[in-house]
Amino acid sequence: MSEADFRDSTQRSIPRHAADYVRRGLWAEEGSLEASRREFAELLPQGRETPDRHFANLVDPESGQRVGETWYLVQQRAGKVRFWIDWIWVDPNHRRKGYARAALLLLEEEARRKGADRLGLSVWFDNPGAIALYQKLGYAPASMWMMKPLDRTFEGGTR
Repeated sequence: MSEADFRDSTQRSIPRHAADYVRRGLWAEEGSLEASRREFAELLPQGRETPDRHFANLVDPESGQRVGETWYLVQQRAGKVRFWIDWIWVDPNHRRKGYARAALLLLEEEARRKGADRLGLSVWFDNPGAIALYQKLGYAPASMWMMKPLDRTFEGGTR
């Protein structure tokens, strides 16, 4: 992924990340874009040159057209190679054509080459299409992040 592609990717990703967190009730709309910018700055303090982070375009093999992207982490941790897929995105005009599946299989090969014995990723429960794809490829839950929405009332009235 070129520096220009990386800039395009982050410019697209930051507002999407903010909107996802607002939609899921994790952030308020006001301030969400700045919160997303801060998270990306923490995740990628040196941008595309952040150690252990890798960025790749997804490209149609026949046309050579860029159809998406992936970001992943490869690092040594506690005597093992950790391979974590941070982000996989396919342009909406190119979805449901096998690009994400092909990218995941290529990432699996890369993980093996790097010495990892497993791949990790995170997926929201409200993304059944992604969950179904990951399960078809052999991914299974390893942990679960749980939340309970709270009633916004308290003694004396509503907040």
